[in-house]
Amino acid sequence: MQVPLLILDTLDELGADEFKRFRWNLTQPVLDGCQPIRKGHLENADRQDTVSKMIDSYGEETAVKVAVEILKRMNHNNAAEKLKKTYPGGSTAAQTPSPTPPSSSSSSSSSGLTAADGATVCAQGRSVIVAPNITGTSSGVSINMNINN
Repeated sequence: MQVPLLILDTLDELGADEFKRFRWNLTQPVLDGCQPIRKGHLENADRQDTVSKMIDSYGEETAVKVAVEILKRMNHNNAAEKLKKTYPGGSTAAQTPSPTPPSSSSSSSSSGLTAADGATVCAQGRSVIVAPNITGTSSGVSINMNINN
C-alpha cells in the first residue's frame, strides 16, 4: 500500500476531536530537525489535505515517523505501532543512508552501506541538506536518487 494511503487509513481511525488534536500537534515541534507545519496551512485541512501537506513538508519516510510520534503523544500506541509495522520502508530503513528531502527519495542497492540508527534529515521549501557521510566496504558502490518535482 502507498504511504499516503497508510497514513490516511490511520487518520481515518481518529474521531473529529482526535484528528483536530493530531493537526495541532503538526504545528508543534515533533522531531528534531523538522520544522512544524504552519497553522494556517492546516487550519481547514481535511484528512486527505493533511496527509498531502505532511508528505509535501517531510517526505514519505519522515511523514510516517512524525505521524507515529504524534500518535504516541496522543496515547494511540496501537495505531502508532500498526502504522510503523505496515510502512514498507520500516523493515529496510537500515539500508537507506537517511531520510531525504520532501521532493526526493533515495535507495541503495549495496549491502555495504550503513546509516546511523535513528538519523533524521528533514528539509522544507528551498532548504539544503548536507548529508552525513555514506561509507561502504565494497568497490563499485552505487547510490540511486530520484528527484521528483
